[in-house]
Amino acid sequence: MGRTEQVTYMLETAIAMGILGEGERLPRESVFSAELGISSITLRQALNTLRMKGVITTSRGRSGGSVVQKPKEPSAEDIREKLLKTSTEDLRDMWDHCGAVAAASAKLAAQRADDQDIEYLAGLAARFDRSTTAQERRRADTRFHVTLGVAAQSSRLTAAMLQIQAELSSFLWIEQDADSAVAEATREHADILRCIAEHDPVAAAAAAELHSNSEMERIIKQHLQMLMVSEEDA
Repeated sequence: MGRTEQVTYMLETAIAMGILGEGERLPRESVFSAELGISSITLRQALNTLRMKGVITTSRGRSGGSVVQKPKEPSAEDIREKLLKTSTEDLRDMWDHCGAVAAASAKLAAQRADDQDIEYLAGLAARFDRSTTAQERRRADTRFHVTLGVAAQSSRLTAAMLQIQAELSSFLWIEQDADSAVAEATREHADILRCIAEHDPVAAAAAAELHSNSEMERIIKQHLQMLMVSEEDA
């Protein structure tokens, strides 16, 4: 997959997961490309693809710009098929990367986040806890992780986590009856928030990495169960 295709997939998934919401105006291309750490040409090509797909619309003029349209949600069956086709090694590698970026984000957030950042993160954590559908749960969880990069005041970590979540978020919260997993994730979100609020960077990094590892083990378990069922049906 080329760089333009990667950026296109990342942005399309961010829109599908609600990180970029319907009606939201994207930053100017020069600002947005700098935030994502890519060239203006790559971003322009990616946005053009999204326009052709109807994911965004663009108007010209002083008050113009690109606006996010209503996203197309992936079906549960599509998500299961994607998870089944992804190898255990790839899943572990992706979550190792996620854990490293999450830990770095939480560590810096504990050093740099202000009261407003912490309050916003707490609101996302509460939204996750209140969620009643897999779609709501995925969106809240994804926004929580990406916002850690924002609270860390690092555009590169934010862009890195956005790209990671574009790959991983569709695997999360496939099942509707994962009450114990939701409770565990809620506790882990609270631990990360507490460490950030206490300005304890070492503990915040450890809590974020633990949360990432918990997610990884749960998804790999689901993947292996799907493989067993698939082999039995073959």
